[in-house]
Amino acid sequence: MQLKVWLFAWLVSGFSAATWAAPSITCSPQDRGELALVPLRPDFFTVSGRMGGFDPCEAQVRFRIPAGAHQPPLMISVHGGGGINDVLKSDDAFFQHGMATLAFDAYAMQGLTGRSSLFWARSVTNEARQRMIYTTALAAYRWAKQRTDIDTRRIYLFGISNGAAVVANLAGLVDPLHVKGVIAEGVTPIGLGLPDEIKVPVQLVFGKLDDFGNLDPKGNRWTLSDDCSLNIQFLNVPAGSALFCNRTHPGKRIPNALEWVSRVQKNGGQIEVLYIEDMAHNAYAGPLVRRTATWGNGQTLGASLGATDAA
Repeated sequence: MQLKVWLFAWLVSGFSAATWAAPSITCSPQDRGELALVPLRPDFFTVSGRMGGFDPCEAQVRFRIPAGAHQPPLMISVHGGGGINDVLKSDDAFFQHGMATLAFDAYAMQGLTGRSSLFWARSVTNEARQRMIYTTALAAYRWAKQRTDIDTRRIYLFGISNGAAVVANLAGLVDPLHVKGVIAEGVTPIGLGLPDEIKVPVQLVFGKLDDFGNLDPKGNRWTLSDDCSLNIQFLNVPAGSALFCNRTHPGKRIPNALEWVSRVQKNGGQIEVLYIEDMAHNAYAGPLVRRTATWGNGQTLGASLGATDAA
């Protein structure tokens, strides 16, 4: 059965999101990580140290349930390279449609604070960002499955950019009895790679003006690729492109998002691709801006962001 556009719409009708209830929370400070930034070159970093998981009491965690809702579906929003600000507005949109919502900042959860969104987005490797985001997102999903105040049979995952790569990988790991679908906006294949098989329906969303991270001035997000040396294999990530395309395979090219879609579909995965007019990278980033930018690795890449109100 084809995945319906906008997975959550019919599930959440009838809930009022004008107010929200504060759920009861048990803190787990021992689950926070202790990472440090490691320079690879001036103004460009990876991370090293003890990875943590998920503490619902970390200061930037936002877990909300609409007031009066009885066990509503839950949307877990997974930020991209810039941190939690990437998903705050989209998180509000899901909440206003009657869903319980969960958002967090994986960098803070892993013990790294005091840096700007721009620093994270342009001065840290994809693999480092995705390792942090994946570790926290997986732990957050496992935490959410234990809740009694949401419908744990109707959990959804939304991810933007690096977070889209994370939720795409989680689609190959999560239990379909709990997770009903994944929305991955502006996915990148670079970092942890993408899984060979998925267990739940996935919708890839791209703005037609999304050139973010592409070296080609005429390129776009869905054709984004790079050298296999930029991919790594990482603990608990489902088998995928990083197995045959990683640091031991320099000179090979990472399969782009559409090549990944084709591979997943051949393996029986339920996946669709949605393109949206008048939208670039991260629709909720703000008004549509077309631009390029120079990253900490010295490359000048596409960096268009946002969307029109209609998009």
